Amino acid sequence: MVGQEELEGIPVFSEAKLREHWHEAFFVRIIQHNVRVVALYYKRIQGSRLAQLLGLDPIRLEIEIASMASDGSVYVKIDRPRDIYRFEPPQSPEKVLTDWSTNIDQLLELVETTTHLIHKEKMTN
Repeated sequence: MVGQEELEGIPVFSEAKLREHWHEAFFVRIIQHNVRVVALYYKRIQGSRLAQLLGLDPIRLEIEIASMASDGSVYVKIDRPRDIYRFEPPQSPEKVLTDWSTNIDQLLELVETTTHLIHKEKMTN
């Protein structure tokens, strides 16, 4: 690791107890950062796969994610029997209907454009 010797040369790390404490604190922060990144890119993921991606023991992973969920730094629902972590927060019914309506409008616009182009092509031939 680049700079590890320099970091370990800081006087705080000269005592064994402090070194262990700060090493654990850094490790937890790295786990938290990685979980936040995963939460950005995945709506749901298998727990064993997430543990593999982060290089953690599944039990340690669940403890850290539960801690993050408790303090509100990440939204997650854990389905233990299926071993699935869901990072997508629930949407209000109004939001779901608005999204659905927008998608339908876009679809109808595409159908209308396609129909127009087909008629235009038939007229030129």
